[in-house]
Parts: sequence; C-alpha cells; structure tokens
Amino acid sequence: MTASRATRVVVVLGGVLTVCAAACTPAPAAPAAAPAGEPSPAVLSPLAVFPLAEVAPVLGADNRMHLAYELAMANQSSQDVLLRSVTTLDATRADAVVTTLEGDALARMFRPSGDSAGATLRPGEYGTLFLDATTAPDAPLPGLLRHRFALGLQPAQAPEDIGPRDTDPPPPPPQNIEFTGVPVPVTAQPAVTLSPPLRGPRWVAGNGCCDAITAHRGATLAIDGTVHVPERFAIDFVQLDDTDRLYSGPPTDNASFRYFGTAVLSVADGIVVTVVDGMAEQTPGRLPAGITITTAGGNHVVVDIGGGRYAFYAHLQPGSPRVRAGDRVRAGDVIGLLGNTGNTDAPHLHFHVMDGPSPLQSNGLPFVFTAFTGQGVVTDEATLADTTKPDASIAPIDRGLLSGPHRAQLPLNLQVVDFG
Repeated sequence: MTASRATRVVVVLGGVLTVCAAACTPAPAAPAAAPAGEPSPAVLSPLAVFPLAEVAPVLGADNRMHLAYELAMANQSSQDVLLRSVTTLDATRADAVVTTLEGDALARMFRPSGDSAGATLRPGEYGTLFLDATTAPDAPLPGLLRHRFALGLQPAQAPEDIGPRDTDPPPPPPQNIEFTGVPVPVTAQPAVTLSPPLRGPRWVAGNGCCDAITAHRGATLAIDGTVHVPERFAIDFVQLDDTDRLYSGPPTDNASFRYFGTAVLSVADGIVVTVVDGMAEQTPGRLPAGITITTAGGNHVVVDIGGGRYAFYAHLQPGSPRVRAGDRVRAGDVIGLLGNTGNTDAPHLHFHVMDGPSPLQSNGLPFVFTAFTGQGVVTDEATLADTTKPDASIAPIDRGLLSGPHRAQLPLNLQVVDFG
C-alpha cells in the first residue's frame, strides 16, 4: 500500500521433496500429444504448482476481460528448472488456448523467492507466476482453466564449481519436459459495480492491475501460514495538477500535493465494520520505519457492501473519518479525507475490495466503476515515484491510450481518469 515503491515479499518454503532427483535425470522428451478425447499421458513433474485463489474475471478499461491470478510453484527436484512457457487453456472448451507466456514476457511476470535470474528455480526454491489472461468482452468465459508447462531442466551447479567464467566448463544443454495440469476454477460471480471514491479529473490509477508486478499485484502475503493476495485489484489514487505534476512546493510538505485533503466517498451502500483513526501524517518522500501489518493501512475504514465483499479506504487524514463502526452509509457519502498515514511515502487513497473484513488477511476481489473518462496513460512511472526533487517532474502522458468514456470497467495501471 505504498504510493510508488514496489515491496519485495519473500516467502520461504522448507522441507521440499526431491522425488524428481533421479526420475527426471535425464528428462524425457516432451510426450506426444494424446489423441482427441483421450487424457494426456501423466508426467512426473519437477514442479509442484498450486493456485492461490480462484480466478475472478473483470472487464478492464482496454475493453478486454482480464483473468488475473497467481500460480505458486516449488522446485522439488535436484536440478535447476527453467520455465520456458506457460500456456493457459480453457478446460471447458477442449483445452482451447487462452494465452501463452514465454521468454522475456514470462520472466517479467515471475518472481522467485531467491535471487535466481529470469524464470528459473533452483532446487528447493519457491516462486510465483502472475498471470493475466485476457479474452474479448463478448467471448464465453472459461469455467475452468488448465495449464501447459514447457520446462528446461539442468543439473544444478555446485557451490564449489562457481568461479571465474573462463575457467568453468560449459554447462550441459538443458533437457526439456512438458506437462499439462493444474486446474483453476473461474468464478461466475461478476465484478461488483461501484461509484467512484473520488471526484475530479487527472486521477492516476497507481500500482494498478493487471499485466505487471506492481506493489499491489505482487503482494502475496503469508500471514499465520496462509498466503493471501489482498491487493490483486487495488489502486493507489494520486492526482496530477493542471500542469501534470504531482506536487508544487516543498516535497516534504503534504500540502504541496494539492489533492491532499480531498473528500473520499463511499462507493456503495453498506455498513461500516472498522474505523481506525489517530495515526499521525507521514512526511512525504520516504517510507516510515516500524510499520506492521496492523499499522500499514494507516487511518482507514472498512465497509461491508454486501455479497461477501468489503470496501477498504486507506491512509486517511487523522481525525477525518466521518463514520463509526455500525453506521449505515450510502454511495456518495463522505468517508473521510485523503491523507498520508501508514505505509506510504506520499499522499494518496489506497482502495480495494476484498472477501473479508481484514485488509491483509483476505483475497482481493474485482470491481468496476459506473463511469469515468480516460485521459491517457502515464508512460514513465518514475516521474511519479520520485517525490524528493524540489521541482516535480511533468508526468509524460500518452493521451491516445485508454482515452474516452468508460462504463462498468476497471481503470488499468497508470491510467489517468476523470471521475467527473
């Protein structure tokens, strides 16, 4: 829940098995495809792969249906495993290909727990692949996804073998293996339609969904031993001024950010379940020390909006919440004022929808806004990330991207929007 800096979350997996150490050396060639109507032959896999949650589709501002989800995987073998490609299949339509990730595109969406390069897992290492399969808005949605994995296996280099590059023998060529499996259900529940939480033009959807590992998209959090993805669809809203700058004045003064103190509005009718207040404003330009999972959201409000969904409004100004637990609110009511409290380095509103009342011990759910106007896309995030310069940079905006009216869609990462 930071305004700009991605947080690297490391998950340690202990006690992995090495059942593939012998069986996968050398790896068999990729099996021939099974005849139509017959199951694919079983393959002893060096990877254990499991989804973190079911897939919840959402219509993005690019007029594509986004199926954003995560696959966690652990290398159970004694060899290095390279992910060559991962193909998402529609298991309800004869394994029709939905999308394929490979090469650099796959490496950009893969996060190993260690320091492996690219889309590689060392023996015993854990990693997460962040997928964003998209379909046409009028195409039938899959009811179940499966995945085809193409891997390269190579004997792991022993620590004592590591030395100057010109003295190491060349590694043997990797062996290839393919397998198909890992079913993931797709929910039929549509994304909830909400009123915007803010008013006015030039709001930037920072750290948004869906095709990059942002501070939100990559926040897979293990709390009490269970991994949650609470911020899958979360947005950090910041507002540019009429010169397309984030601030004007001393960058360490919250008042230099002209949108500081903007009214935050209820996105739907509901019942307030949590109000946290009393945390002091942070100084812009740096993340605070000593933040915990309890204080990360700063002053915040959680509202039960029905249907097993909860709206989360974070980083509010101290003393500004206008509601108390148990209050009934209606769409458009003022919740509080936009501030800079908690785990943040600049004023912003963090907003997301989740499947439980805990902002971090829950999974993020998709949402769309009733209406907004696209004003382009910020093409260089660094201009928003650096809030230490005496004079703010002008944010470069491609005015032709995602521009125009949008209805019942989710603003996408770095899109500039006018909420009217």
